[in-house]
Amino acid sequence: MNKIFIIPSYLEECDGFYTRSCKIVENNSEEILWFRFPSSITPPANDDCDSYLLAVLMDGMKKKLDIHVKGGVSKSLLINLDEYQAIWNKWCPKEYSIIKITVDFFQEENVSARGNVCAFSGGLDSTFSVWRHTQKKSAYRNFKINYCSLIHGFDIPLKDTLAFEKVFSNSSKTLADIGLTLVPIHTNYREISKAKWEHSHASALVAVFSILKATASGCLIGSSYPYSYLNFPWGSTPINDYLLSSESFNVIHDGASHTRTEKTNEIIDWQTGIENLRVCWQGKEKSGNCGVCEKCIRTKLNFKACGTDFPSCFPYADRQALDFSHIRLNAPGIKKDWQQIVDFAKNNNINAPWVKKAEQLINQKSLLDHLLPKGSKMRKLVSKLKN
Repeated sequence: MNKIFIIPSYLEECDGFYTRSCKIVENNSEEILWFRFPSSITPPANDDCDSYLLAVLMDGMKKKLDIHVKGGVSKSLLINLDEYQAIWNKWCPKEYSIIKITVDFFQEENVSARGNVCAFSGGLDSTFSVWRHTQKKSAYRNFKINYCSLIHGFDIPLKDTLAFEKVFSNSSKTLADIGLTLVPIHTNYREISKAKWEHSHASALVAVFSILKATASGCLIGSSYPYSYLNFPWGSTPINDYLLSSESFNVIHDGASHTRTEKTNEIIDWQTGIENLRVCWQGKEKSGNCGVCEKCIRTKLNFKACGTDFPSCFPYADRQALDFSHIRLNAPGIKKDWQQIVDFAKNNNINAPWVKKAEQLINQKSLLDHLLPKGSKMRKLVSKLKN
């Protein structure tokens, strides 16, 4: 049986939460994928398998296993996933194969304008999105947001309940300031998926949000990179996110019109928003910012480039500490992030000492460049092995 079977289970309710789940059967193994959310949210039908397919797709492509869904899937989603698979196969041909997807039947699709759910982790991208749309910052491209959702089991492991509760509390305060509520959703997706998170995070996110289709007609995903330097291959981009849509649930890639520094400049006057920012993923404490990792330092510089001190969400904010002598920029995408900070600062006549130090860091050769110079036979061999 060289195939993955998705078998939906019946909805369960306990202590004010629904649990939707399915069996993922592969050869002689079986795993349970589940999503838990408040029972105030109307769930899809038991045999609606859009979310399950989205969650399993990248694993199927990675394992070169066809998928059969013992339930219904939206035909429009299946059409889009043909192209979605083609993108990943072209980006990473050795890692993702185009597979065949079959279903028991096509799920009925309902098209309506009910507003959107916005992914909200407390980070800069999602904070910018909710502020931009609730305050109608665009001339015409302003989307209605019904509510936001924070997912437990993605960047915060399921076992770390205290961190999730703290982040949920802080994020709820942020959103309450602009009249939005935050819905918690829990899932074991990352515990069972073998796909690379940097590749699968958008499909996983939409898999979760698809269970909310009865109360929202789509979801907003905050952009990671701007149009000026999109990063490929990457899980969430304006090229591939919309292909996770169906007629009844639209996926909107939001914010690629702005760099991170430009996003910072847009939210600079939203005191509640910037005081509760959570951008760190390297620190031991998942509920806050370590203040010293590359992303924390980079976000501090986003604020400095806008001509303001960084907010109290970072440790030692009163000292305005900006030591980044320990930072090394080994990824091209990260270097571009730092370059746009320097460019923004210079365009706004900010010539503080940190600007020169940042430029020196950007121009510093990586450890790989020191050990294996570009063009060397060993460098070419390493690149070949990586691909």
